[in-house]
Amino acid sequence: DICQDINVHVPESRALLPCCRCKNLGKFGKTFYTHGRFSGYVKSGETLLVLSGKNTLLRALCSHLNDTDELYGTVSLNGVPLPKYNQSWRRMCAYVSADDGTHSPVLTVGETFEFAAQCIARDNVTQQEIDDRVNFVLEGLGLSHVKDTVVGDENLRGVSGGQKRRVTVGEMLMSTTSRVLCLDNITDGLASTDSFSLIQQ
Repeated sequence: DICQDINVHVPESRALLPCCRCKNLGKFGKTFYTHGRFSGYVKSGETLLVLSGKNTLLRALCSHLNDTDELYGTVSLNGVPLPKYNQSWRRMCAYVSADDGTHSPVLTVGETFEFAAQCIARDNVTQQEIDDRVNFVLEGLGLSHVKDTVVGDENLRGVSGGQKRRVTVGEMLMSTTSRVLCLDNITDGLASTDSFSLIQQ
């Protein structure tokens, strides 16, 4: 099992999920929202689609909860329970946020990937290995032709919305230790053709 009886309590000011239930936790003197009980498993090589409450659930599964969030239940890897904050699991489980606005707009796609790779690279990794990884992900996501194009934002023209979404995904794929991908709203706002292309790649 990857998770069993998962409940996540989130402070009211941050609980924006309409699927969550409101619960008064008395002794805290505040109203918290809770992501209801959830149990399930994912086998190696499988893809799981979550349609409701996905943001909080995905963050709970890959140990990316905020300090103010409270996790109840068990997240397991091959039957071994994992603590709430587990750095080894975080390195194995890449979380791709739904937000594409975290990139530096003046960096090119290639520079964005290279910077991400350098941030997580081990001390003994060579520049050639980083370059090879960048080119591998660029080709895999169909972004090789925009390698030298700036990411851009609302003030600087850059790659398209679909390409920027793939940049967000690719940035997290720079890690060679990732074995599980938690992808939050990766097709949100994309045309059907862009969504299909991203899922395929």
